[in-house]
Amino acid sequence: MDKRFVPGWLIITALFSACSASTERKLGEHVFDIPKANDIAERDRPFFLPPSNPRDGFSFILNPAGSLPNQNLIAVASKEQMCARAEGTQARINATICAVPVISWRGIPLRKVSDGGLWTYNLPTEAHGRPMAALVSCFAMADGDGQGLCTAPLPHDDLVITIHLRDDQIASLASLYDQAVTKLQHWER
Repeated sequence: MDKRFVPGWLIITALFSACSASTERKLGEHVFDIPKANDIAERDRPFFLPPSNPRDGFSFILNPAGSLPNQNLIAVASKEQMCARAEGTQARINATICAVPVISWRGIPLRKVSDGGLWTYNLPTEAHGRPMAALVSCFAMADGDGQGLCTAPLPHDDLVITIHLRDDQIASLASLYDQAVTKLQHWER
């Protein structure tokens, strides 16, 4: 083999890899091509996110063109794995994501239950015939402006989509969920 050919081939391969417009993320049987603009590379992972284990899922930015405070982080995980870890515990997802049948939340007004620093948005009991289920969990930010940061783990087929949003975006929860699902469907191979 010509020694000059091997380095040229390696350079071309490296260029194509470096210029790739997406990152492959696998989760169970799913394979997604996440655009670089939406992907959170390991080196860019925020300090408060747990270390990445590909078996546990992945995260992406829903709206990377937005200003930093307006961007929404989306975490995608296996429903089976998440429910297996929560089984037998008091985890909130046992009453929502892992419930059989899965609780319907669209179009149902959520009730804010607060103790000041932490609060939840709950589905009313009459909406699903079970004790009130916390759909969204929030905590107050240190700046004291009354706003909070929230997480909403929601089911989608065999996945759990956790939407990270601000308290003032609760009314847009269904829209954010739809955007995340649409992107995942578009990115899935």
